[in-house]
Amino acid sequence: MTGVLVVVHLLAAAVWVGGSTALIFVGVPAVRSLEGEPRGRAMRELGLRWRPLGYGALLVAALTGVALAARDWQHSASFQIVLWVKVALAVCLVVVSYLHNFVLGPRLQVEVREGAEQRTRPLLVAVGWTSYALTLALPILGVVLQRLVD
Repeated sequence: MTGVLVVVHLLAAAVWVGGSTALIFVGVPAVRSLEGEPRGRAMRELGLRWRPLGYGALLVAALTGVALAARDWQHSASFQIVLWVKVALAVCLVVVSYLHNFVLGPRLQVEVREGAEQRTRPLLVAVGWTSYALTLALPILGVVLQRLVD
């Protein structure tokens, strides 16, 4: 059973990390080459298509991660510190992703549609890169946890 959990956990993490990487380095730059309403429509469509797959993978990774952590729980301080840091960063990732996709993204769309100054764009970009940094940090901490268990 543990082997199945590990495989599902790793595949879910791969979908989240790989999909996020593809969005940042392939999808967004391609959409940026468009102008006006087609650009906004393409960005919105890209996000809407990614969300079920990405957030589904993130949820599966979280659930399997909890099961794996419970199985491998150790009372050593180093294990517990790394685990709780990983949990805190995962919660931060969810919050930051929510802000990016459901608060700042729609706010920027309104600014673009109304022809207003795009004050939200720098914050949206910063939040997006923060989300990506957290996305990369989580599997690294997973490796650290596994090394502590071995």
